[in-house]
Amino acid sequence: MPIHKTKIYHLQKPDNNVLPFLVNSPHSGQFYPKNLLELTRLSLDELRKSEDSFVHELFHHVSNYGGSLLNAELSRIFCDLNRWAWELDPKMFRETLPPWCDTESARVKNGIGTVHKISNSGKVIFKYYLSFTHIEKLVQNYWFSYHQQIKNFIHNFKNRFNGGIILDVHSMPSPRIQTPAFADIILGDNFSKSCCPLLINQTARYFQSKGLTVKKNIPYAGGYITSHYGNPFKNIHVLQIEINKKLYLNEECFQLNENFFKIQKIMTEFLIMITSQWKEILKI
Repeated sequence: MPIHKTKIYHLQKPDNNVLPFLVNSPHSGQFYPKNLLELTRLSLDELRKSEDSFVHELFHHVSNYGGSLLNAELSRIFCDLNRWAWELDPKMFRETLPPWCDTESARVKNGIGTVHKISNSGKVIFKYYLSFTHIEKLVQNYWFSYHQQIKNFIHNFKNRFNGGIILDVHSMPSPRIQTPAFADIILGDNFSKSCCPLLINQTARYFQSKGLTVKKNIPYAGGYITSHYGNPFKNIHVLQIEINKKLYLNEECFQLNENFFKIQKIMTEFLIMITSQWKEILKI
């Protein structure tokens, strides 16, 4: 299978029988450049709590069934690929930000814009003000290169198949206390705007058949990728899948747990099901 790897992304494609199907993992990157780490006040373990650690590995076999796998290499705290490119907090920078930056988005105000202000546990990440010139180059190199890959897939899907399917995969921390929002899997379709009902409903039924609890859209309806690229009216269907980390990961030491291969098998069987139904989903 063709594999392309850079410090920006890792891309795995099928050898043949290519289908209009992409699994995208924008938050599983584990590359922490030394020059950026030196600007932080937290330990590497603390920073890694913001990762969707190894979630892309659950979908490693997608290329065996005609789909492709795209996953980020750079840590999301330095350049979050599931945000608009310029969602930046002006309080983090020495300079005044250009007027075209979005400094008022909900994600910026929550400390998780394109460059994160706070860690997953709510701690301030950086000990110094950042240079916009430096961050601008980072975003240009990483964000735009990664999103160009997604755009290329969509362009090719439309030209060859008149549509396509993207699974945007993530993992979520397991709550210390179970709440009404607790679930093993949370599916996000931007409240019915990013994919057809068939895709999200079939997905929900499948995971429920495996004994997993499933919720839709709350608290995760989807980020930039789901809302920006998902357009059922143009036959591009994007579904976000959040997987509870406890299902496959020891969250304290970032090691795969004893259930990893069981969950990977569930995801592989799910890929087989969805890739066998792509014509129904795209109405071809």
